[in-house]
Amino acid sequence: MLLGISVDAGLPTLPILTIAALIVVAGSIGRIVFFRTFGYTQHSWFEPMMFVIALLLYLTANIIHPANWQGWTFPLTIIFLQWVLTAGIRKDKKQLLGFTKGGYKIAIGKEAPDFALPDQDGKTVSISDFIDKRNLLLIFVRGDWCPGCHMMLRTYEKERKKLQEKNILVMAIGPDPVGVNREMVLKLDLEFRVLSDEGQRTAMIYGVQLNPYDNDFAEKYEEGIPLPASFLVDKKGVVQYVSRPDKVGEFLDPRTIFPIIERLNY
Repeated sequence: MLLGISVDAGLPTLPILTIAALIVVAGSIGRIVFFRTFGYTQHSWFEPMMFVIALLLYLTANIIHPANWQGWTFPLTIIFLQWVLTAGIRKDKKQLLGFTKGGYKIAIGKEAPDFALPDQDGKTVSISDFIDKRNLLLIFVRGDWCPGCHMMLRTYEKERKKLQEKNILVMAIGPDPVGVNREMVLKLDLEFRVLSDEGQRTAMIYGVQLNPYDNDFAEKYEEGIPLPASFLVDKKGVVQYVSRPDKVGEFLDPRTIFPIIERLNY
Protein backbone atom coordinates (compact mmCIF):
# COMPACT_ATOMS: atom_id res chain seq x y z
CA MET A 1 0.00 0.00 0.00
CA LEU A 2 2.93 2.32 0.67
CA LEU A 3 3.97 1.88 -2.96
CA GLY A 4 0.52 2.95 -4.09
CA ILE A 5 0.39 5.88 -1.69
CA SER A 6 3.81 7.09 -2.83
CA VAL A 7 2.46 7.43 -6.37
CA ASP A 8 -1.07 8.61 -5.51
CA ALA A 9 0.15 11.28 -3.08
CA GLY A 10 -0.48 14.74 -4.45
CA LEU A 11 -2.92 13.64 -7.14
CA PRO A 12 -6.38 15.28 -6.77
CA THR A 13 -8.07 12.00 -7.59
CA LEU A 14 -9.25 8.81 -5.96
CA PRO A 15 -6.13 6.84 -4.85
CA ILE A 16 -6.76 4.01 -7.29
CA LEU A 17 -3.24 2.60 -7.17
CA THR A 18 -3.43 2.40 -3.39
CA ILE A 19 -6.72 0.51 -3.67
CA ALA A 20 -5.11 -1.82 -6.21
CA ALA A 21 -2.28 -2.52 -3.76
CA LEU A 22 -4.81 -3.24 -1.03
CA ILE A 23 -6.53 -5.76 -3.32
CA VAL A 24 -3.16 -7.42 -3.95
CA VAL A 25 -2.60 -7.72 -0.20
CA ALA A 26 -6.05 -9.22 0.30
CA GLY A 27 -5.45 -11.69 -2.51
CA SER A 28 -2.11 -12.71 -1.04
CA ILE A 29 -3.17 -13.38 2.55
CA GLY A 30 -6.87 -14.15 2.11
CA ARG A 31 -6.42 -17.93 1.90
CA ILE A 32 -4.51 -17.94 5.18
CA VAL A 33 -6.95 -15.61 6.94
CA PHE A 34 -9.92 -17.76 5.85
CA PHE A 35 -8.07 -21.06 5.80
CA ARG A 36 -10.77 -22.82 7.79
CA THR A 37 -13.10 -22.25 4.83
CA PHE A 38 -10.66 -22.14 1.92
CA GLY A 39 -8.33 -24.98 2.88
CA TYR A 40 -5.70 -25.89 0.33
CA THR A 41 -7.98 -26.53 -2.63
CA GLN A 42 -11.36 -24.87 -2.09
CA HIS A 43 -12.46 -21.56 -3.69
CA SER A 44 -9.57 -21.52 -6.14
CA TRP A 45 -11.28 -18.60 -7.93
CA PHE A 46 -10.30 -16.22 -5.14
CA GLU A 47 -6.67 -15.43 -6.02
CA PRO A 48 -7.28 -15.06 -9.80
CA MET A 49 -10.23 -12.76 -9.15
CA MET A 50 -8.22 -10.53 -6.83
CA PHE A 51 -5.39 -10.44 -9.36
CA VAL A 52 -7.70 -9.38 -12.20
CA ILE A 53 -9.34 -6.65 -10.09
CA ALA A 54 -5.94 -5.30 -9.02
CA LEU A 55 -4.66 -5.38 -12.61
CA LEU A 56 -7.72 -3.52 -13.95
CA LEU A 57 -7.42 -0.86 -11.25
CA TYR A 58 -3.73 -0.48 -12.03
CA LEU A 59 -4.39 0.00 -15.76
CA THR A 60 -7.33 2.35 -15.10
CA ALA A 61 -5.30 4.56 -12.77
CA ASN A 62 -2.38 4.92 -15.17
CA ILE A 63 -4.54 5.51 -18.25
CA ILE A 64 -6.96 8.01 -16.73
CA HIS A 65 -4.53 9.82 -14.44
CA PRO A 66 -0.98 9.05 -15.59
CA ALA A 67 1.44 9.83 -12.77
CA ASN A 68 4.73 9.07 -14.55
CA TRP A 69 6.95 6.03 -14.92
CA GLN A 70 6.68 5.29 -11.19
CA GLY A 71 2.95 4.72 -11.56
CA TRP A 72 3.57 2.03 -14.15
CA THR A 73 6.58 0.43 -12.46
CA PHE A 74 6.14 0.22 -8.68
CA PRO A 75 2.61 -1.22 -8.39
CA LEU A 76 3.29 -3.61 -11.28
CA THR A 77 5.97 -5.34 -9.19
CA ILE A 78 3.61 -6.43 -6.43
CA ILE A 79 0.83 -7.23 -8.90
CA PHE A 80 3.26 -9.54 -10.71
CA LEU A 81 4.16 -11.22 -7.42
CA GLN A 82 0.45 -11.75 -6.78
CA TRP A 83 0.18 -13.52 -10.13
CA VAL A 84 3.14 -15.75 -9.25
CA LEU A 85 1.43 -16.65 -5.96
CA THR A 86 -1.87 -17.31 -7.77
CA ALA A 87 -0.17 -19.62 -10.25
CA GLY A 88 1.54 -21.48 -7.42
CA ILE A 89 -1.69 -22.05 -5.49
CA ARG A 90 -3.52 -23.33 -8.55
CA LYS A 91 -0.60 -25.62 -9.37
CA ASP A 92 -0.63 -26.92 -5.81
CA LYS A 93 -4.35 -27.66 -6.02
CA LYS A 94 -3.93 -29.55 -9.28
CA GLN A 95 -1.17 -31.72 -7.85
CA LEU A 96 -2.95 -32.43 -4.58
CA LEU A 97 -6.28 -33.37 -6.13
CA GLY A 98 -4.64 -35.28 -8.96
CA PHE A 99 -2.65 -37.46 -6.59
CA THR A 100 -5.52 -38.14 -4.19
CA LYS A 101 -8.10 -38.94 -6.88
CA GLY A 102 -7.87 -42.65 -6.14
CA GLY A 103 -7.88 -42.18 -2.37
CA TYR A 104 -5.19 -43.05 0.15
CA LYS A 105 -3.60 -46.47 0.63
CA ILE A 106 -5.04 -46.81 4.12
CA ALA A 107 -8.85 -46.78 4.25
CA ILE A 108 -11.47 -47.00 6.98
CA GLY A 109 -11.65 -50.46 8.50
CA LYS A 110 -8.03 -51.33 7.76
CA GLU A 111 -5.37 -51.86 10.40
CA ALA A 112 -3.16 -48.81 10.78
CA PRO A 113 0.45 -49.65 9.83
CA ASP A 114 2.77 -49.37 12.79
CA PHE A 115 5.81 -47.12 12.81
CA ALA A 116 8.68 -46.11 15.07
CA LEU A 117 9.34 -42.37 14.86
CA PRO A 118 11.08 -39.92 17.23
CA ASP A 119 9.02 -37.12 18.77
CA GLN A 120 10.28 -33.57 19.36
CA ASP A 121 12.23 -34.80 22.41
CA GLY A 122 13.85 -37.69 20.55
CA LYS A 123 11.69 -40.34 22.22
CA THR A 124 10.60 -43.13 19.88
CA VAL A 125 6.84 -43.49 19.48
CA SER A 126 4.85 -46.33 17.88
CA ILE A 127 1.17 -47.10 17.39
CA SER A 128 1.72 -50.38 19.22
CA ASP A 129 2.54 -48.37 22.36
CA PHE A 130 -1.13 -47.41 22.63
CA ILE A 131 -2.96 -50.60 21.66
CA ASP A 132 -5.78 -51.26 24.17
CA LYS A 133 -4.94 -47.93 25.84
CA ARG A 134 -5.65 -44.88 23.68
CA ASN A 135 -7.36 -43.85 20.48
CA LEU A 136 -4.99 -41.96 18.18
CA LEU A 137 -5.51 -39.08 15.77
CA LEU A 138 -2.60 -39.03 13.33
CA ILE A 139 -2.17 -35.74 11.47
CA PHE A 140 0.25 -35.61 8.56
CA VAL A 141 1.64 -32.10 8.02
CA ARG A 142 3.72 -30.74 5.18
CA GLY A 143 6.43 -29.18 7.34
CA ASP A 144 7.26 -26.23 9.56
CA TRP A 145 7.36 -23.95 6.49
CA CYS A 146 3.63 -24.49 5.87
CA PRO A 147 1.43 -21.73 7.39
CA GLY A 148 -1.72 -23.79 6.82
CA CYS A 149 -0.20 -26.60 8.89
CA HIS A 150 0.55 -24.14 11.69
CA MET A 151 -3.09 -23.08 11.74
CA MET A 152 -4.22 -26.70 11.76
CA LEU A 153 -1.93 -27.59 14.67
CA ARG A 154 -3.10 -24.57 16.66
CA THR A 155 -6.71 -25.52 16.00
CA TYR A 156 -6.23 -29.04 17.33
CA GLU A 157 -4.33 -27.68 20.31
CA LYS A 158 -7.41 -25.62 21.19
CA GLU A 159 -9.53 -28.77 20.96
CA ARG A 160 -7.03 -30.93 22.85
CA LYS A 161 -9.05 -31.09 26.08
CA LYS A 162 -12.19 -32.22 24.24
CA LEU A 163 -10.18 -34.91 22.48
CA GLN A 164 -8.60 -36.00 25.76
CA GLU A 165 -12.07 -36.44 27.22
CA LYS A 166 -12.67 -38.99 24.45
CA ASN A 167 -9.36 -40.71 25.24
CA ILE A 168 -7.85 -39.53 21.96
CA LEU A 169 -4.17 -38.72 21.69
CA VAL A 170 -3.20 -36.32 18.90
CA MET A 171 0.12 -36.84 17.15
CA ALA A 172 1.38 -34.85 14.18
CA ILE A 173 3.76 -36.43 11.67
CA GLY A 174 5.97 -34.31 9.44
CA PRO A 175 9.12 -34.53 7.28
CA ASP A 176 11.29 -32.21 9.37
CA PRO A 177 14.06 -33.38 11.72
CA VAL A 178 13.64 -33.55 15.49
CA GLY A 179 15.27 -30.16 16.11
CA VAL A 180 12.94 -28.32 13.73
CA ASN A 181 9.91 -30.03 15.25
CA ARG A 182 11.05 -29.08 18.75
CA GLU A 183 11.26 -25.43 17.71
CA MET A 184 7.82 -25.63 16.10
CA VAL A 185 6.28 -27.14 19.24
CA LEU A 186 7.72 -24.32 21.33
CA LYS A 187 6.74 -21.66 18.82
CA LEU A 188 3.13 -22.85 18.55
CA ASP A 189 2.91 -23.78 22.24
CA LEU A 190 1.75 -27.32 21.48
CA GLU A 191 1.10 -29.93 24.16
CA PHE A 192 0.94 -32.91 21.82
CA ARG A 193 3.73 -34.77 20.05
CA VAL A 194 5.15 -33.93 16.64
CA LEU A 195 6.92 -36.94 15.12
CA SER A 196 9.83 -36.73 12.70
CA ASP A 197 9.29 -38.76 9.53
CA GLU A 198 12.55 -37.90 7.79
CA GLY A 199 12.65 -39.74 4.50
CA GLN A 200 8.83 -39.79 4.62
CA ARG A 201 8.67 -43.60 4.85
CA THR A 202 5.60 -43.51 7.07
CA ALA A 203 3.87 -41.02 4.77
CA MET A 204 4.60 -43.37 1.85
CA ILE A 205 3.12 -46.36 3.69
CA TYR A 206 -0.07 -44.43 4.43
CA GLY A 207 -0.24 -43.18 0.86
CA VAL A 208 -0.05 -39.50 1.71
CA GLN A 209 3.28 -38.69 0.10
CA LEU A 210 3.46 -36.79 -3.14
CA ASN A 211 6.49 -37.48 -5.31
CA PRO A 212 7.43 -35.80 -7.53
CA TYR A 213 6.20 -32.47 -6.21
CA ASP A 214 6.80 -29.30 -8.20
CA ASN A 215 5.92 -26.01 -6.54
CA ASP A 216 8.15 -23.01 -5.94
CA PHE A 217 6.23 -22.01 -2.79
CA ALA A 218 6.93 -25.21 -0.90
CA GLU A 219 10.12 -26.25 0.81
CA LYS A 220 11.92 -28.82 -1.28
CA TYR A 221 12.45 -32.26 0.19
CA GLU A 222 14.43 -34.87 -1.69
CA GLU A 223 11.64 -37.43 -1.29
CA GLY A 224 8.80 -35.09 -2.29
CA ILE A 225 6.30 -33.78 0.24
CA PRO A 226 3.60 -35.25 2.50
CA LEU A 227 -0.03 -34.51 1.83
CA PRO A 228 -2.11 -32.88 4.59
CA ALA A 229 -4.24 -35.78 5.86
CA SER A 230 -5.56 -37.30 9.08
CA PHE A 231 -6.36 -40.81 10.32
CA LEU A 232 -8.35 -41.68 13.44
CA VAL A 233 -7.14 -45.00 14.87
CA ASP A 234 -9.05 -46.78 17.64
CA LYS A 235 -7.56 -48.68 20.56
CA LYS A 236 -7.48 -51.88 18.52
CA GLY A 237 -5.32 -50.23 15.88
CA VAL A 238 -8.12 -50.04 13.29
CA VAL A 239 -8.67 -46.89 11.21
CA GLN A 240 -12.10 -45.37 11.93
CA TYR A 241 -11.82 -42.11 9.99
CA VAL A 242 -9.80 -40.77 7.08
CA SER A 243 -9.92 -37.17 5.89
CA ARG A 244 -11.49 -36.80 2.45
CA PRO A 245 -8.93 -36.83 -0.38
CA ASP A 246 -11.20 -34.70 -2.58
CA LYS A 247 -11.24 -31.96 0.07
CA VAL A 248 -7.64 -31.78 1.17
CA GLY A 249 -7.47 -29.85 4.40
CA GLU A 250 -11.09 -30.30 5.52
CA PHE A 251 -9.83 -31.88 8.73
CA LEU A 252 -8.75 -28.41 9.87
CA ASP A 253 -12.13 -28.41 11.60
CA PRO A 254 -12.01 -31.02 14.40
CA ARG A 255 -15.80 -31.16 14.41
CA THR A 256 -15.64 -33.33 11.30
CA ILE A 257 -14.46 -36.24 13.43
CA PHE A 258 -16.64 -35.70 16.51
CA PRO A 259 -19.53 -37.87 15.20
CA ILE A 260 -17.07 -40.73 14.65
CA ILE A 261 -15.53 -40.18 18.07
CA GLU A 262 -18.92 -40.64 19.72
CA ARG A 263 -19.06 -44.18 18.39
CA LEU A 264 -15.69 -45.20 19.80
CA ASN A 265 -15.32 -47.31 22.92
CA TYR A 266 -13.33 -44.97 25.11
